[in-house]
Formats: sequence, C-alpha cells, structure tokens
Amino acid sequence: MRFDHTNWLIHFVRDRLPEQDFPGQDEDEMMFFAGGELEADADAFSVLQTIIRLGGLLPGYSFRGGRTTIYGGKPAVCATEMPVYSFSRYVRERNQPNKVSAYGIAFLKEEFYRAGGRPVIYGLSSDDVQYKINSPYVRVFQEHVLPEHEQYRYVAFNLSEDRWIDWSHEREWRWVQTDEGLHRVWVMDGQYQYGFLPGLPLFGGSENEGYFSKIGIIVWNDQEAQRIQEMLTGFYLAGSNDYSSPFSRTLISNSFIILLDDVINAVENGNVLDNQTIEGIEAKDLVKPIILHKNTEKYKPIIDSTIAQARQAGKIAAAKYLQTRALESGSCGYANIISYDVTNPIVQQILRMGIGSGPFDGKVVIDIDADWPLSQSIDYNEHIAKAMTKVFNSNLGDFFHYQSRLD
Repeated sequence: MRFDHTNWLIHFVRDRLPEQDFPGQDEDEMMFFAGGELEADADAFSVLQTIIRLGGLLPGYSFRGGRTTIYGGKPAVCATEMPVYSFSRYVRERNQPNKVSAYGIAFLKEEFYRAGGRPVIYGLSSDDVQYKINSPYVRVFQEHVLPEHEQYRYVAFNLSEDRWIDWSHEREWRWVQTDEGLHRVWVMDGQYQYGFLPGLPLFGGSENEGYFSKIGIIVWNDQEAQRIQEMLTGFYLAGSNDYSSPFSRTLISNSFIILLDDVINAVENGNVLDNQTIEGIEAKDLVKPIILHKNTEKYKPIIDSTIAQARQAGKIAAAKYLQTRALESGSCGYANIISYDVTNPIVQQILRMGIGSGPFDGKVVIDIDADWPLSQSIDYNEHIAKAMTKVFNSNLGDFFHYQSRLD
C-alpha cells in the first residue's frame, strides 16, 4: 500500500471568519452572503453538521486578501488528495483554525470526477495574463489565457524568490455547477427565503441520480462522532431531511466516521502506518454512521401500556385545566411529546409502530389520539403534553420532552 497516494478526496471545513469570508461587506450584506443556515462566525464542527443536515456542499469563492481565488466567475467546491493523516499533521503544524481545519467530508475520487470534479491547474505557461473581469468577487481571464469553462481549476503558482506562491502540496481538486437540474441543494438563503442554490448533493445515492456510493465523515473525537451518528441515524430513519432532500439509506449504511485522534495515535504511537490513508483505515473497525436496533418488538407491550396511561393522564389534565380556565383562553399554538434520542431502541420501536413521526432533524414527535376536548390554546395544549410526557419518562426512560410552538 502506498501511503502518499489515495483513492479518496476530502473536503475539509474550517471556522468561518467574517472579515475573511465576506470582505468589504457591512453587517446586512454579510448576512446576505453568509446565508440563512449558519452564523457568519460559525465554528468548523457547526459547518460540518450543516453540510450533513443539508445533504450537500455549497460552492464558495475562497477569498484571500479580500479577493476570490476562484477564477472563471463561478464559486467552487474544493477538495484535497492529501492522505488523511498527512492533512491532519498539516492542520496541527499550521495551527490556524480560521484558515484550515481537519473536520471534513470524504468521497471517492472517481465519483467526484463523475460529478464533474477535476484536479486543479497549478500555474500557466504564459505570462500574457489579461482579464475580462477583475473584481473582488469575479475574476475572469481572457479566453486566450485559459478557456473560461476551465478557469475554476486555475491556482496561482510562482517559484520565483521575489514572489513565492506554492500551494501544490494541497493536491487540490475543484468542482463547479454544470447541471442546474442535478447540481443543487435546497436551503434557506441570506434573505431567509427557501429554495435551491447551486450545490453538490452528497447523500441522495444512485436511486436519486446522485454520484456517491459512500461518504466518510471526519471528526476529532468520540463525542463528535456520536453527534454525527445521531444525525445520520435520524436521516436514515426518515429517508430525507426536513427540506425533503432525499437521503439514501444504502449510501448511509455504506458510509463511515473517522476519528482523527485515533488515526494520529495509531500512526504516531502505535506505528500503524496503514492508518495514514482512508484505504488503510477502512480495513480497521471504523465508527459506523448509524445505530439501528433489531428485535425492538419486545418493547411493544410497555409502549402500548404507556400510550394508554398517557392518554388517561392527558384527559385528567384537560379536565383540571378547564376547572379554572376557558377552553380557548390565551394564544393559539400546539404542544407535543418529543424525543431527540433517535438511537434509542424504544424510540425506534415507536417509529416502527407509527406512533411517532419524523425524525425531523433528529426530533421524533409522538402522536397520541386525543380523548379530551380539542383547542387551539397553547397553554391548554402545553398542560396536557406536560402531563403525558411525565408518564412517558416514568415508564420508558427519561428521554422524552414536551415542546410547544405558537400557531
């Protein structure tokens, strides 16, 4: 096995830095360009979770010194061919989390190529560099310098001592949107409007015209891996995210989570050289992306009993409420029993029984047929949901909550 070569590419994410990522923008403009899904100063792990939650990668402009480094007029998704251990060392030695971080998404090189990704071009053969457009956000060469549709691949390169520029160690690949029908991700934009933006879908699978058969999620430690497991388990059970973007169960099952702490420890302390590449790590016991429980039918009797007791508790709570307040008093709203513990076997059985709906971004909503007068009063509905949640936690375990929202 070669430790300097890999069949995988990795899109690494980093902490957002507003003055770097949105140069020359006032606060309102910054929020417009930052988008509605994530804070302008979000940390790298939050960025990673948002990529998974949306099910795709949104291209960017990769600003340096207040100017985009992506040529050709389109934003790009960037990835590196560096083996995972090599990149983790690079991150540690550089120690600039606002510029480079080792949280990331890995995909097979051949599948990224099929999606339209290509290796970058380091430098040009000609010094006759002329621009058609040269602004902070749009930089386009004249066609004789490089065909416009290939310009996104260009990376500045100069080995002259007076102006040394060399990023070739990153072994970079890039992708830009070429098919508006397939290359898009449903998001909330910077004006808080919902719709499609150009992007590379990751989790749709071949059954949804996707390009990828498996995905690797790269985090640092076990706690972060557990959070990713919870997210992917929820998307596996739901088959989509909250925006109805499809998530392939086959793809998720084939995927894996890499803990960089384990990789570094194995290579540096255990001398396990195979762990320098994803190929080598794949041969080991990787963290599974989902936690699914079989034989959960054994919980059906206690769940059925809990539902009956909760319905009775709800009926009593409704009657007590109506002794002192009117049925339609207060603001309008809803209240439900919920659980975020989608990896719990009891919650998974509740979903299999059709008593729960979702998960919606990891939240399961419990559906109980009312045996009391119905109302739009949020205070009334909260009072009932609180009583039923108490029964659920008493009988099944302390992982249920009640949640309300105004209508």
